Amino acid sequence: MLVLTRKPRQKILIGGDISITVVAINGQQVRLGITAPARVRILRGEVPREGAQAREDLAAADGPPAPHPQPTRAGSRLVKNSRPQLR
Repeated sequence: MLVLTRKPRQKILIGGDISITVVAINGQQVRLGITAPARVRILRGEVPREGAQAREDLAAADGPPAPHPQPTRAGSRLVKNSRPQLR
């Protein structure tokens, strides 16, 4: 595992088409912005993937990408995603 130290607004580049930006640090919480091609599936590691759901998720990973979630709070400070929204 590669371990890096970054400050707000600094980036980590992966390959030629994926970047992770440290958007904000608040106490022990870090807000990250991820820019990647639509074909790249991005999941949080703590979300449990067990049984049939895990198999469905793996099968769907080769299919079209899921739509991007929309902000749920008015005035929420989010990094705008450069990928187009699916409709």
